[in-house]
Parts: sequence; C-alpha cells; structure tokens
Amino acid sequence: MYTEKQIEKYKFIKYTRELERFVNRVVSFFQKENATRERFIELRDRIFQPLDNIEKVELNNHYHIELEKFVEITANLPESTKEMEEIQKNTLHQANRLRMIKRKKNTTKDKHRKRAIENEERLY
Repeated sequence: MYTEKQIEKYKFIKYTRELERFVNRVVSFFQKENATRERFIELRDRIFQPLDNIEKVELNNHYHIELEKFVEITANLPESTKEMEEIQKNTLHQANRLRMIKRKKNTTKDKHRKRAIENEERLY
C-alpha cells in the first residue's frame, strides 16, 4: 500500500516533530518563574516518554542533528550538579541558538549561501 520511501518519510517527520515538541515544552517550562528541579524531572519524564516510543531515524540536516543533541543534553540535565538558574539560562540560550539555525536555513538564498561558503573558505 505504502512505498518504502513514504514510510521512511513518515517516520522522519514523526521523529522530528516529536523532537521539536520536546524543545517547545522545555522552553515554555523554563519561561515560567517557578521552575524547580523536581518539577523539571517530572516534566522530562512525561515529555520524554513519546520519544521512547518512536523509532529513531538517521538525521542528515544540521538543524535536526543539533535538535537531537539538544534533546539528549536536556534529558540528562536534572541529574547534573548545576544550579537550576544556570540550567534554565543555558537551556534557553541553546533553544534560541536552535531557532536561529532553523531561521537561517529558511531565509538564506542560494546565491548568498554560496558567497558565504566561499568567504569562509578564504578565511581558512
């Protein structure tokens, strides 16, 4: 009924959407003022559960790879010895960095992207 390519695309979309949902939920949690370690552990356990049920997919896009890294790092943060305020600051900073990567990918025209690559190559 479905081709192999369609099934792979479905798995990819499902996995990446769940990663983005995780990030959005963590960011909205940290934007609230009453973020405690216990509540963060509770949130992490609840929102990480759908990711456990989804099959991991190999990611090739820079944004998606960074997204996956962010989720893995964030999932292990409650066990760290850092203060909650520092965790909150770093997490929001990394989430903002992710959004900038996503925006940059969507807005850069090919002709400008080629120029940027050439300029970077000249620097090295």
